[in-house]
Amino acid sequence: MLFFSWLGTTRADTGSSGGTAPCSLDRAPGRRHAEVVRVEGGREVSRRLAQLGVHRGTVLYVKQSAPLGGPILIETRGTTVAVGRGLARKILVRPLP
Repeated sequence: MLFFSWLGTTRADTGSSGGTAPCSLDRAPGRRHAEVVRVEGGREVSRRLAQLGVHRGTVLYVKQSAPLGGPILIETRGTTVAVGRGLARKILVRPLP
């Protein structure tokens, strides 16, 4: 994904595709459901997220995003989990309507 750091947006954020484009979990809108499209990272990252119930195809609810780079609270399978920003950047999600 191409980042435009001076604009603070990504190509997906521009809305040029007309649909809901995937973004990393740390950029996903709060208080909405999202589907996990891909997990970027190695075997350990995938294993850790699988232990939390997060893998491709999982629908999760983004409950809250802490300010100033704090963790993101997500709910999946009835359990609320705090995910750090570094790990959240490795989870590509598609916000659901």
